[in-house]
Amino acid sequence: MEFTQIELFLRLILAAVVGGVIGYERELKGRDAGIRTHTLVSLGAAIITMTQLEASRWVLNFAIDNPDFSTILSSDITRLTAQIVNGIGFLGAGTIIVSRRTVTGLTTAASIWAVASLGIAVGMGYYFMAITSTFIMLIVLRLLKGLFKIDSTKQLEIQYKNRDATLAYLMETFKANNITVVSTDHSITYLEDGSSICEDMYTLHLPAQFNMIHFISQVGDYEDILKINTIKTTPGN
Repeated sequence: MEFTQIELFLRLILAAVVGGVIGYERELKGRDAGIRTHTLVSLGAAIITMTQLEASRWVLNFAIDNPDFSTILSSDITRLTAQIVNGIGFLGAGTIIVSRRTVTGLTTAASIWAVASLGIAVGMGYYFMAITSTFIMLIVLRLLKGLFKIDSTKQLEIQYKNRDATLAYLMETFKANNITVVSTDHSITYLEDGSSICEDMYTLHLPAQFNMIHFISQVGDYEDILKINTIKTTPGN
């Protein structure tokens, strides 16, 4: 099939639209990879796909017109699309940030990879598949998390003095607020005057509808606690 200019234009526009819709959702989440990134990924995938189709059509027509060359000519319409899938992996990896025990950007990386598949579907002319997949992706990104009650996870970095008394207070406070301590990293800095400052990293499972601001204010009122730093809240990256 040879693309008319109208068909070519419509496929490019649709590829940009379905990619932009997913990118808009990511931008609402405050992600760096937003509308422009997702639109360009989907559009680029469609361009490469249609280029491959046009190249394959040209090879086929050339072989028909020149049968002497038919035995040495070959065309694989999946070659470039396969390279799209591999190449998008590197772009998605760039959105993933690893810090200590925290990993962010996995959902955005997956959405970029999925948007490339939307571009391929549009480039191939599978409009219904592309549009339906766009709506399914929106449901996954916007609604799926609300269907499952998953405790959120928070990492707190707490700096304090008087280790034994403060640790006892923290454990009691966690228990009183139904907070589960998943893991703890302890470190101690000894000062020249013989005193010490402790700095702990807590990974915590929080109950539903937990008010973290109120909790931090409550813990911060304890006289021996010097600093509280919030590291990460999940899920929803």
